[in-house]
Amino acid sequence: MIRATVGLLWSAWGGHAALVAAVLLALQVHSVYRVPAVVFVTLLPWLGVVITVTTILMLTVKLLPKHTGRRIRGVPGRVERRIVWVVAIIVVTMLAAAFTGRLSLVAAFIGIGVAAAMVAVVAITGRLFAEGSVAFAVRSLYRTALIGIGVFLLWTTVVLVNGALDQSTGEERSAEVLSVVTAAIDPGVGTVIPHAHVDLSSWRTRGGIERLVLSARERQRTWVGQPVTVTVRAGFLNIPWVATVNMDEARHLNQVLGVSPHASHALQRLIEIHIERRQWDEALELTRRYVAVYPDDVGLVEYVAGYLGVAGRYGEQVELIERLVARNPDYKALTMLGFALDRSGDHERAIEVLKRAVKLRPDVFPALHYLGEAYQALERREDAIAAYEAELRIRPQSLEVQRRVRALRAAGS
Repeated sequence: MIRATVGLLWSAWGGHAALVAAVLLALQVHSVYRVPAVVFVTLLPWLGVVITVTTILMLTVKLLPKHTGRRIRGVPGRVERRIVWVVAIIVVTMLAAAFTGRLSLVAAFIGIGVAAAMVAVVAITGRLFAEGSVAFAVRSLYRTALIGIGVFLLWTTVVLVNGALDQSTGEERSAEVLSVVTAAIDPGVGTVIPHAHVDLSSWRTRGGIERLVLSARERQRTWVGQPVTVTVRAGFLNIPWVATVNMDEARHLNQVLGVSPHASHALQRLIEIHIERRQWDEALELTRRYVAVYPDDVGLVEYVAGYLGVAGRYGEQVELIERLVARNPDYKALTMLGFALDRSGDHERAIEVLKRAVKLRPDVFPALHYLGEAYQALERREDAIAAYEAELRIRPQSLEVQRRVRALRAAGS
């Protein structure tokens, strides 16, 4: 008796533990390789109910008397056929609804599936109670529950293969968070399986919704109204899936500036983002706005002007640096302005500005170097040689400057 009881509990709870482990792994797969499907993601929180019901049916089947193989003639065949086609209708309904993602088709498929299931359940129940085959019904329901879980795990395998073997490059899509739903899954032993999904504005159909499972990390930093960037990949089996959901920082900062136009941190970070993306016009326009509000922030202007110089946009670099020189004509600002003027072709003015810089710091070489280049551009060889030799007195090891001096002397001889 004790042995039989231990065996019953071991088999029931062992099976239950296996189902919970399988669901945990499956949910992890669906949170990494996410296939957008409204109906499928909506049904995921019901996995706890399915597992609990399956466990109860498992215990019940174990308590039933052993099946002798004798069946009431005619009933088992009808019951099995009805169960098979009901399960088939439900599976096809869910898959079709999940793949279409269209609300009208989803409603139609669900309506057909529910109606068919109700008719079948009524017919089967009537037959079973009429002919006394309740034990067979419990076993059939147990098998049906296992089939349902099997279908879910099979789809999980497809999703895993589709994502894990995918070598395609991701494409960025813009979306907005419409809702975030957190609903822990209770497999019968407490809410041990955290789960959350998000509704995003669709990047495929105008006005549509995309529903995705959220990973644990994403749950902590996703909120309603948040602009996001979704990375969509083609899939190994040609089933598009979502690799990442990240906040669209630029759009978020623009939202902040819409509420508080003078928010310094938002302006600074948005300027940095535009520079990182090499969006020079946007970065320059925001810098103008920033300087108008915060004219004493020399560091940001120098930062932007430096990158404009790297990008070869010397005219715009001159525009920004002239503002610094007007407020604080120190060595660094004068040197940057002289360099930008020389590169933009205004060599005469560059020489004038660089001389001012050299007068402030004759012991520092950058202004002398740019001064030599400006003289050289105007073919003023002696002045260029004098500037380069002054630079060599500060850093005599410079082979490049030595080469330039030799070349200028050779050209003048």
